[in-house]
Amino acid sequence: MPTTVLGPSSSSSPPLDQTRRGKERILLEVARRCRCMIHVDSRKMEILTVLGFGGEKGVFTEDASATDVHVIGWNILGETWPYFRPNFVKMKEIMVERGYTKAVGFVPTGWMYETKKEGFAVRVKDSLKIHLVPYSEHSSYDELRDYVKFLHPKRVIPTVGVDGGKLDGKEAIALQKHFVGLVDETANKHEFLMAFNRRSAHASLSHEDVLAKCCREQDGEEFALPENNSVSELPDNSEIKITEGMKKELSDFLPSWVNQDQIQGLLMSSGGDVVQSASAFFERERDFFEEANVSNNEKPKSVEIRTSDHGSSADTSSQQEVPSFSQKPMEHSAKLVNLTPVRMNSNQTKKERKRGSSTVNKSKKKGKSTASTEAGGRKQPTITNYFGRAPAAASKSESANKVTVDPHQNNGENNNQSMDIVESHKQGVDQLLQIVDGSMSRESAISLLEKTKGDVNVAVDMFYSKIQNNNVPDSDKSIVPQNTQNEMIDKYDNTNMVHNSSQATPKMQNLYVQTSVAQADSMNISLPVEKYLPIEHACWTAGHPAPYLHLARTFDLVEREKGKIKTTAMLCNMFRSLLALSPDDVLPAVYLCTNKISPDHENMELNIGGSLVISAMEESLGTSKSKIHEMYKTYGDLGDVAQECRQNQTLLAPPRPLSVRDVYSTLRKLSAISGGGSAGRRKILVLHLIRSCREMEMKFLVRTLVRNLRIGAMMKTILPALAHAVVLHEKCSTGPVVSLEGVKSQLQSLSTEVTEAYNVIPNMDLLVPSLLCEGATFAASSLAMVPGTPIPPMLARITNGVTQALKLFHGRAFTCEYKYDGQRAQIHRLTDGSVQIFSRQMKDSTSRFPDLVNMIKELCNSEVASFILDAEVVGIDRNKGNRLMSFQELSSRERGSKNSSIAIQNIKVDICVFVFDIMFCNGQRLLDNPLRQRRSYIHDLFQEKPGYLELAQQLTVEEDEASIDNSSTLHRMSSFFEKACQSSCEGIMLKTLDIDAGYSASKRCDSWLKVKRDYVEGLGDSLDLVPIGAWYGNGRKAGWYSPFLMACYNPESEEFQSVCRVMSGFSDDFYKEMKEFYSGEKILPKKPVYYKTDEQPELWFTAEQVWEIRGADLTLSPVHHAAIGIVHPSRGISVRMPRHIRCVPDRSPEDCSTATDVASMFRAQTRKMEVSSDGPGASHQ
Repeated sequence: MPTTVLGPSSSSSPPLDQTRRGKERILLEVARRCRCMIHVDSRKMEILTVLGFGGEKGVFTEDASATDVHVIGWNILGETWPYFRPNFVKMKEIMVERGYTKAVGFVPTGWMYETKKEGFAVRVKDSLKIHLVPYSEHSSYDELRDYVKFLHPKRVIPTVGVDGGKLDGKEAIALQKHFVGLVDETANKHEFLMAFNRRSAHASLSHEDVLAKCCREQDGEEFALPENNSVSELPDNSEIKITEGMKKELSDFLPSWVNQDQIQGLLMSSGGDVVQSASAFFERERDFFEEANVSNNEKPKSVEIRTSDHGSSADTSSQQEVPSFSQKPMEHSAKLVNLTPVRMNSNQTKKERKRGSSTVNKSKKKGKSTASTEAGGRKQPTITNYFGRAPAAASKSESANKVTVDPHQNNGENNNQSMDIVESHKQGVDQLLQIVDGSMSRESAISLLEKTKGDVNVAVDMFYSKIQNNNVPDSDKSIVPQNTQNEMIDKYDNTNMVHNSSQATPKMQNLYVQTSVAQADSMNISLPVEKYLPIEHACWTAGHPAPYLHLARTFDLVEREKGKIKTTAMLCNMFRSLLALSPDDVLPAVYLCTNKISPDHENMELNIGGSLVISAMEESLGTSKSKIHEMYKTYGDLGDVAQECRQNQTLLAPPRPLSVRDVYSTLRKLSAISGGGSAGRRKILVLHLIRSCREMEMKFLVRTLVRNLRIGAMMKTILPALAHAVVLHEKCSTGPVVSLEGVKSQLQSLSTEVTEAYNVIPNMDLLVPSLLCEGATFAASSLAMVPGTPIPPMLARITNGVTQALKLFHGRAFTCEYKYDGQRAQIHRLTDGSVQIFSRQMKDSTSRFPDLVNMIKELCNSEVASFILDAEVVGIDRNKGNRLMSFQELSSRERGSKNSSIAIQNIKVDICVFVFDIMFCNGQRLLDNPLRQRRSYIHDLFQEKPGYLELAQQLTVEEDEASIDNSSTLHRMSSFFEKACQSSCEGIMLKTLDIDAGYSASKRCDSWLKVKRDYVEGLGDSLDLVPIGAWYGNGRKAGWYSPFLMACYNPESEEFQSVCRVMSGFSDDFYKEMKEFYSGEKILPKKPVYYKTDEQPELWFTAEQVWEIRGADLTLSPVHHAAIGIVHPSRGISVRMPRHIRCVPDRSPEDCSTATDVASMFRAQTRKMEVSSDGPGASHQ
């Protein structure tokens, strides 16, 4: 109960919130302790009067001036404590309104989202003080124990004060100890045992049905069971006439295992009322089922044998049907059966007699008969027998393996054994038919069991193995299933395991581990391209959706392969099978290979955290969270942990296979889920995916969910592989490739075209369909540019000064432009007049800049239908002569959201747009046009408005002026550079105008150079580096991280290579922010294999942020691995005296400075050590 205490300086006036009734003792205690009356409103007084606490008691009053303690309603509580968090603004308003000078609030931490370990925390703001107190008025354990004892429930589940919601945590177990002996333990055991006789209710549901079913609430209801009275004990009312129609109508409501005697008894007991009979049945469903089982077990064996000769499989299955007892359907689609061993051997019998002697005595004391006293003297098997294989006998030579009866055996015991064998064989046939759900005839089941010597488990595996091999060519279909059968029979015959108590029960075959046939299929992907058969070597057939297993097997092989050529070949084989059998699955497969679900500019994220995936793993894999976290510390990868847990799990029947479309469509559904309860709905979909995994699917599905596929193949590998597959599919779609030499040039040409097309238009939704349509004739220029799809920006090379830049551009006309300190923006005007803004990372930023959209619409030439511009958005102070502001000030603007823009009236930092390039105008592609021509288009587009929209400041140097010997040109450039620095710019950009002056999207080219003012401070340019680790701070920095380990990125090897430690340039607030940011799932248990360094930080981080780092100079290092092998064969490059400049939020970790950038900066230094083959000693950070 959140409590607010408000009071003036001379007295206190605490408004106390309280629900309608049930907590009056709190108010009475407040009145007694404070020795004052409690003010309530008239409605509350009426309630208190009824309860005997009226005004005459001298405790409660309706006179507000008579006391300083007031009881308030929930409405005021909701305003001051929304979601049990203090609303300081609303509290301040109430204080001013009522004339109070101080407010103290108490919030129960048990009602908050998490339990704070420090307990009594205090939050203070001005004269408001908030105490977080761990209390609850519901903690009377004596009353709770009495209540639980009265209800006698099956379990008690703590919901408050449980660490992270863990029901197996220490807090939950401690609370449950209060109720030991008060819950119905017998019902729990009974429910557990009955679960093993239930049949799955949704084994044959389609993927869409399963999703629909998962998304519905499944509310089960437990029925209280009366005393166990048999139907035969009900009074006989001979006057009531029970007709066949009444029996038929009632039987339609009841399970098929209910016999006619039970139906007759139900109708007699209810006076012929069918509805009342049905209600009576479901109230005592368990009793009726047990009674039916007893009647079936007491049936003479001779009758059962005769029935098996003439009965149908349908009749048998109906007799075996097991009720669900109004429980929720089981999660898995396996049909559970009782795998009773045929016969116990002599060793087992002797040991069980010795162990069971005390049990028999106890049974006699209770006056109840046990299963061991049944006819035939057979004991009831233990429940653990269900989970193990129950071979018919200890070895092949034993008579129990035989299903025929020797007519010459006259001994009574031998006759009983023969009867048991025949009965067991008949039960095995029934069990097999029940598991496969009637998918085979009774004769086939008998034949299959004969091959497996009565082992139902092996028969099930062989049956489903046949189904999975349905993609084998017709010429081989008669061979592969038989080979598979023989292999399985040999596998289990060679175990020679005796089913007794002295040996471990052999486990059921794990359906998630590859069989030898599956392993052979998976290895087909690794065949050389010229030997791979796209149809024969695929794991599915034409006309069916491609299974996700096809991708998972490829990922598993690619992950283990380090060579790029071999990786490309395996991906090519994968795509060839997709093109031949399921071309519609190529696009989803490309997205899944790249760990994406949409183009980058659509901002579609999965919004799934590692905690949700772990929770789903816990529920579906039967492994506790603590065990998962422990395994994660060992493996360092959640996908590997999930795969290991899955391999230890067994089911009777395999799950319905996942298809590529299933996975892709479910991932898109996950990204679209939002609003209240979204986490629960996401978890349901994740559970469905996890439960349907086979073989290696689990590993890569979980990696996909946590967005870390880690197969070592990115877009630059996948696109060439797809291009190769398209060429080979056209040349030889059904057979092997005759020779690669004849198509080698075509493979290389199409690979280049596809890569170039993606560099310009990184939209798979446009690229892949166009490629599949045009085939080997596809050209990058044929893919039309579309406003609304961003283009990867062109990037500049680094130089260490104006002189070097002029030397590089000798004899070529070029332009100098201000390098503004803002945010790169790509501005698109669509044909419908709408405007979209994209960031450097091609993320949609339109909602963040509504003022920019208005500027474009206002200042754009009305004759222009569409365009794509490259520009820089800079913060500007129009009240101070259009002074340019820093990037940090621009970053303080609100960001908006995916579905709503920020309000213009709330904008606190104005902006100015500086346009410097154009790539598309009125349907015309301008990328190949030289910059001088592109500039002419820009001038015709807009009317400049200072402080709002301007062209970048520029200085043109013509061809005859571009010489290092021209002092006038050098002076002009130097002056332009100084002016740019004085205008709060980072430096200047130099770009060629006519020669090699096209717009090279996504590339860093020599035709664009940048000169930044940093070169005068030592290092010619700053580096954008990624923090990958840290040490714990000491002294003043104790409790924080310091220093941080920084790394660059090598796109060729897809590795982060360390550059330096950085520990300067940080504020205390930044240290606190980073300590909070790098926590939880962002801390790795061990060093990833793709982090290359000899440093050993105390913590490893996930690659999340990009920081701008500047230092004095670059030096060789034996510890750091940046650009290792580029400048020196065994040493990397490090930054000397590094310091943090700022965070770069508009860059992803893969967009940071590359190893090549670091090497180029090292070579460009005017002062650097000479590098020899053996390398002199060098300092390092």
